[in-house]
Amino acid sequence: MLDRVTGKPILPVTQQSFPASKVPGEAAAPSQPYPVVTPPLGRSAFKLDELAQLTPEHTQACKTWIEANRLQPGGLYVPVGYDAPTISFPGTLGGGNWGGASYDPQRQLLLVNTMDLGQVQQLVPAKPGSPFPYERGPVFGRFVAPGTKLPCQAPPWGQLNAVDMRTGRIAWQVPLGITDSLPQGKQQTGRPNIGGAITTAGGVTFIGATDDARFRAFATQTGKLLWEVKLDAAAHATPITWAGADGRQMVAIAASGGSFLDSPLTGDALTVFALPRKEP
Repeated sequence: MLDRVTGKPILPVTQQSFPASKVPGEAAAPSQPYPVVTPPLGRSAFKLDELAQLTPEHTQACKTWIEANRLQPGGLYVPVGYDAPTISFPGTLGGGNWGGASYDPQRQLLLVNTMDLGQVQQLVPAKPGSPFPYERGPVFGRFVAPGTKLPCQAPPWGQLNAVDMRTGRIAWQVPLGITDSLPQGKQQTGRPNIGGAITTAGGVTFIGATDDARFRAFATQTGKLLWEVKLDAAAHATPITWAGADGRQMVAIAASGGSFLDSPLTGDALTVFALPRKEP
């Protein structure tokens, strides 16, 4: 969080050392700025003992893929691997994404959705004639079990976060999204998500974003799920709200799937919600 006039951090920030690059000729900065008070909202590291344990088949598929390709755990500011592919967190999609954050000035809460979708990537020597010394290695993609969209690390895979702007500390975090393909009792994993939230003066936060094709409303103060509805497609968009001609508050969301999450293109609709009309 920065002062919008001066650009200076509002809360303490230190410099922390991070690993050097192993890529010949590449020099990584020896340190990076690191917030002291607010922890990372998304996953920023991964260890091999943090594999998801949701089904035996999924866990084994991830283990086999990691071992066969010598995937190496990465972390915050860890340079992309040269001698072996790196599992990077946050991935190339975040953390947070273009959907941004919303703010409740009365409760002084900043609401932001994040996803924990790791990226597997590696640099290798470029082919002769290339203008660059290195190129992307053959092992590349999301850190998900081959043939599925199930991330290999333990959930949550997506969250809605509230940060108390008076202190910089996290007020609450809740999983955002469900995995329908998993057995009952294991579906509350959170899901990868692209698109933002809106926060109303009435203390409600609306968000689509997730690749499970749901639109949800949460209590801004507590993070309690108030309502959800299944849409025809994933709503990778930020909702809008306005007062209708009859005085009712309207909330609209565009849902068409697609995006960098490759959600199924199963719909193409702008859906509008409102409370029931009051009887005269």
